[in-house]
Amino acid sequence: MWLGCVAYALCYAALSLGRFSSFHAQIDLSYYVRLVWGLGHGRWDLPLVAAPHVLGLHLEPILLPLALLGRLGLPIAPLLLIVQAVVVALLPLPLFRLARRHLHSESAALGLALLSLLYPTVTVATLHDFHPVTLTLTLLAAWLDALDEQAWRRALLWGALALACREDIAVQLALPLCFLAWTQPKLRLRLVVLAGLLLLYFVLYIVVVQPRFVPKLGSYALHFASGGAKVSSGRELLLLLLQQPLRFLVEWLTWDRLRYVLELLWPLGFLPLLGVRYALGALPVLAINFLSSFPRVRSIESHYTTAMVPFLLVAAVVSLGKLVAWYKARYQREATAPLLALLSFLLIASHVLHGGSPLAWASRRYDAAQFVDGPEASLLRSALAKVPAQASVAARPGPLAHLAARARVVSPPEYDDGQPVEIILTPDATPSGQPRIGNQAVRH
Repeated sequence: MWLGCVAYALCYAALSLGRFSSFHAQIDLSYYVRLVWGLGHGRWDLPLVAAPHVLGLHLEPILLPLALLGRLGLPIAPLLLIVQAVVVALLPLPLFRLARRHLHSESAALGLALLSLLYPTVTVATLHDFHPVTLTLTLLAAWLDALDEQAWRRALLWGALALACREDIAVQLALPLCFLAWTQPKLRLRLVVLAGLLLLYFVLYIVVVQPRFVPKLGSYALHFASGGAKVSSGRELLLLLLQQPLRFLVEWLTWDRLRYVLELLWPLGFLPLLGVRYALGALPVLAINFLSSFPRVRSIESHYTTAMVPFLLVAAVVSLGKLVAWYKARYQREATAPLLALLSFLLIASHVLHGGSPLAWASRRYDAAQFVDGPEASLLRSALAKVPAQASVAARPGPLAHLAARARVVSPPEYDDGQPVEIILTPDATPSGQPRIGNQAVRH
């Protein structure tokens, strides 16, 4: 178990750092480097997305300890990437505990737990930049394991840590609690109250806090712009859902959305459909992704799918245990090995087709060229060394991730507020072969 976890952590830490150091990171890494640096230095704005305050897009207090480490001098981008790789690598641990209880076999539980790391979204989310929600892969799995074991204090700890990763996790936590309240009469009142508090936390942020700080052209406007409706905050999205529920139900009845559901379920042999009480937690994120008009959101290869994965994995494990028990009771034969072999084949096949690793030779989400220096790398490194530590900077996302730990960073043309900066980094060279850094338009 631990060898598998350590191997995954080392592999993905190395790949992530290689992608960063070779200037192939995307804008999300720059965004979170600036956010974490700002938290550590009392800067609450996010110039990259023209947000007046960090509360304008998400509520992610899990970043506070990382901001403290950054303030103490640790390089922020490598810190974020390594922490993410290590936390995701621990995903098999709670799944092993869960599978051992339901399959009554340590070897089967070990195999199933390690195979969970091959689920495509897990590897893609670990590999592509940094997102706090990626940390919930392990945290939510540990929460679900504690719920299943009825270890309430442990569940409270893991649930709180998962909630600290993003505000909409509150809704995902609330739904399984409501189902559990129905099956636990003695704890019903406490569970219902807790679920209510979680929903209140989410609604207060979306309705009261976020609209005060949301950027004019933030992710809501990008994600929920279909049908000509104006949606610039979570509050406006909720109002639209309440006012026009039939419109959204009709929009959801499309092949694109059905294909998305099938894509999520077939690597797990559709087993999550038999584990409704745990799969419920995936529904809020599924609904958000159904509403989105942003490209490539509805894909098993997208990090927007990440928060659903723990619920699907846990539901699959529990359902597999039920299926094995039913088969044994009916036919007096053991079915663990063949069912596990089938599930292993499906997970490996899905990883080859959609995963993010050197093993995923048929996937669009892994390209070996993204982890080695391109022709501009040496020029960019020379240029980075010349950028003053306090200067405001404009650059493309790859090099910008190396410069984002400062007060003002922008990335024209997509992420630019039109205000001047002191340094604009370009990857081209002068006739003398020296990198150019100047106040001029950024070249691609």
